[in-house]
Amino acid sequence: MKVLAIHRFYWPDTPPYASMLRAIVGRWVSDGHEVDVLSSQPSYKADVDNVRQRTRECVDGVNVVRLNLRPEAGRPLVRIVNALVLGLGVFWQAIVRKRYDVIMVSTSPPVLAGWFVAVAAKLTGARFIYHCMDIHPEIGRISGEFRNPRVFSVLSRLDEWTCAQARPVVVLSDDMAETLIARRPEKPPETAVINNFSLPSEREASDELPFPWPNEPFVLLFAGNIGRFQGLDVLVDAMARFVDRQDIRLFIMGDGTEKEHLSYKAGENGVPVSFIGHQPVEVAKAAMARASAGFVSLVPELYRYAYPSKTMTYLEQGCPVLVAVETDSCLARDVVEHGAGITVPGGDVDALVNAISSLADDPESLGSMRQKALEFSTQAFATDVILDKWSSLLQ
Repeated sequence: MKVLAIHRFYWPDTPPYASMLRAIVGRWVSDGHEVDVLSSQPSYKADVDNVRQRTRECVDGVNVVRLNLRPEAGRPLVRIVNALVLGLGVFWQAIVRKRYDVIMVSTSPPVLAGWFVAVAAKLTGARFIYHCMDIHPEIGRISGEFRNPRVFSVLSRLDEWTCAQARPVVVLSDDMAETLIARRPEKPPETAVINNFSLPSEREASDELPFPWPNEPFVLLFAGNIGRFQGLDVLVDAMARFVDRQDIRLFIMGDGTEKEHLSYKAGENGVPVSFIGHQPVEVAKAAMARASAGFVSLVPELYRYAYPSKTMTYLEQGCPVLVAVETDSCLARDVVEHGAGITVPGGDVDALVNAISSLADDPESLGSMRQKALEFSTQAFATDVILDKWSSLLQ
């Protein structure tokens, strides 16, 4: 089949989905399909050396078309313009330049990308696959991006129509599928649950790290985006209770809008924490393999609209996870049922303090969790396991 996959960013750009999409379309090529990707020049992080790529090139047998879109972090108007330009690019690629049997888009840019692709698929008779890595505009309402009631109402209607056209909407969890169904229970969209695999890396994880590793026996690692959705204020508050313990340290790896605030707050309270900036995937994996446990959290209600993909990368490295999220969520149930870590309700500082203490004081249980994390990863989230599902979905 002729397949077009669309996402705002594509490898060698640095967001996780850029590399995940490369693996998905690479599998489709190996299955015998003709695959094109429509994306943009690398621009995800303005402070990264984004080497310009060819406008049209073949990467791993995939024909990649890159639009010139401006860096948009912290620039909402530029983000809107980029979404419109990408939409016009979709029309040109999928209606004028070439016809496809299948067109797939993810949720970047949110709502508008899906709507443009749904329209293009409807006009050309292509099958439309909507890969919802997160669910908008609900997430935008939580973040404040779509807090205006009129804007939220318009975007909700657009996305409901988009989901109704999809065959199917692919989401990461049953929680996310239930959210989409609850929008229109009388006529729910077709959904499929395919979770993510561990982040692909260009190089093997090394035993050497480009920064000093803490000497404390128990190191709790958070690796990922330091943003509003992670609820890391609660983690810093919990770690403030351990200022007198010499055996526990928090290690935060990544960048984001909340990093400066958290660093200031930790410094004021003498929190035993080390901040390390964004690192290549192979470095992050090496740190996960060394860590005593990995931390995953979401602000309240967000589990209905997203599933943190860092979880799979922790598990792949045999890193037990401490999950701070609603205990009835799929994420919490997955961890508990497979013995790969422990969970506490999100936002509960006392429960988080008790959980950290119990993990630090019981290295034998940590060893058992480490083994079970590896087993769970191999069974449920290994790359080939997930890519087999994508092969079956396209067939």
